Amino acid sequence: MRSDTIMQTNYWSEAENIALQGITSFDQMVPVGIGILERMAQRNSHIIQICGPMSTGGRGSLLANMAHFQSAVSKASQNGLCIFDQTPFQEAMIRLGTDWETRREYCLDILHIFYRGIFKSGHIHELMFLPDWESSVGARWEYEEGRTLGLKISDYPTEWLLV
Repeated sequence: MRSDTIMQTNYWSEAENIALQGITSFDQMVPVGIGILERMAQRNSHIIQICGPMSTGGRGSLLANMAHFQSAVSKASQNGLCIFDQTPFQEAMIRLGTDWETRREYCLDILHIFYRGIFKSGHIHELMFLPDWESSVGARWEYEEGRTLGLKISDYPTEWLLV
């Protein structure tokens, strides 16, 4: 899954891919994401992050949510939008959040450390929400955090999901 996304975006370097595999904390993920965003910002003045269910809500499983999410990222990119695709980070998030899963709680460090760091970098300009975003703990947090930080909030075009 990750290699397909990396090839699609062309913003990832091999060094970032290797670094992501070896990280041991959410703090270490932030500079990897910011490095990618900085490279994206050199080519695009308006970077969008799609928000929606991954590990909670949505289609009821991580695999189904990830397939839906990646389809949405691909379609938005095909329609000319510059999308920061966070799905390559998912494997590391799962690995780092394993202890949280056993406690049956959502790993808030993913949000408070990684996503807050990404949002505060100033490189994300807009958060675009999939139709079922409200069923997701993380997407609800992203919505509130985005509003607090003054990011543009928009809805993902439903017609892109029907094609």
